[in-house]
Amino acid sequence: MLVFALGATFAYGQNIDLPTEYINNATLGGVNNLPANVQGSPYANEEFVLGKVYAKGQDPYNGLLRYNAYQDGIEMKTDKGIITLLKRDYLSAVISGKHYRIENYKKNGAIRKTYFVEMNKGNARLLFKQGKKFVQERAATSSYSKDKPAKFEDDNSYYIITEGNPGIEIKLKSKDVISALPDHQKEVEAFAKKNKFKMKTEEEILQVLAYYNTL
Repeated sequence: MLVFALGATFAYGQNIDLPTEYINNATLGGVNNLPANVQGSPYANEEFVLGKVYAKGQDPYNGLLRYNAYQDGIEMKTDKGIITLLKRDYLSAVISGKHYRIENYKKNGAIRKTYFVEMNKGNARLLFKQGKKFVQERAATSSYSKDKPAKFEDDNSYYIITEGNPGIEIKLKSKDVISALPDHQKEVEAFAKKNKFKMKTEEEILQVLAYYNTL
């Protein structure tokens, strides 16, 4: 099969050849016609940074990358302009040390796909969803209040995913974590109790999952 590649030269002096079969021809759009005074950013990282794109079974491709958390897309800056990585489960990217992967998750009874930051390896993994929501500008409702400009706000969440199952959203608390691990609930609960884990932090949940992955 003949595969064309898109070459891009960066200030770092590195060149990439990302096959066009990994590129979305349609740009994300939707963030170019914002009010001039909009606050915040739709991006997890505003500036493009040197990262890597991974395609299954191939060496990684270097690139200047950023994650559009509002529209759930990985963008790459090239000498031809900004391109977007196709959302496929065999493509992933590392940006600023964070590994972005497409994973299945369950929401309102439906199975969907999105980019998650993978927090650990193993049969059970903690996934971090970096999200942004757009809040419209609001006019003052009285002479005592002020206009509120449009803004992007963080809309982050956590999921636990186990082998062969979609991710399940959790809050950082014991009850949710234990419920997401139904096949070893008693063991996990005992382990957390022994170590006095309330599972209100990423670190404690990761320790619990490390234990679960040994069972």
